[in-house]
Amino acid sequence: MLAKIKPNYILIPLLVIITASAASYFADTGRVWYSTINLPDWTPSGTMMVLTWTIIFILTTLSLLIIWNRHYTEKKFGLVIGLFALNGVLIVGWNILFFSHQQFGLAFFQALLLVVNLVFLIFIIWRFSPIAASLLLPYNFYLLFSTILTFNVWLLN
Repeated sequence: MLAKIKPNYILIPLLVIITASAASYFADTGRVWYSTINLPDWTPSGTMMVLTWTIIFILTTLSLLIIWNRHYTEKKFGLVIGLFALNGVLIVGWNILFFSHQQFGLAFFQALLLVVNLVFLIFIIWRFSPIAASLLLPYNFYLLFSTILTFNVWLLN
């Protein structure tokens, strides 16, 4: 007999896919002009960025599923879910600022907000689920790299 599938096993990945799709949509709006701006020599290729973000979204989904299914009784559960949601909004917002509006300075400050949000999220989660928090560490490292990259794009343009 098949075990009953919990709705969050569908809903959470679906919400992550919607977030990733929205971010990708706004990134695609700036693909043409992006190839014309000054970029640091160490800028990753578009393919590498897509691959990296795909892995990050998968790891984030797994982290969120662990939190939702194993730690929903934690006092900070609502805060953690709110921080995950805020993170999604900030990611989409960064893509709008950077690619759709070409506002590199604002995108840099948005990236700083993302870093603060993610570090706070990892710190809170670590106390009750080091595994779920560890799944976010690659995201944190790449986000720090992306923030530095955004700052350099701002300086060069």
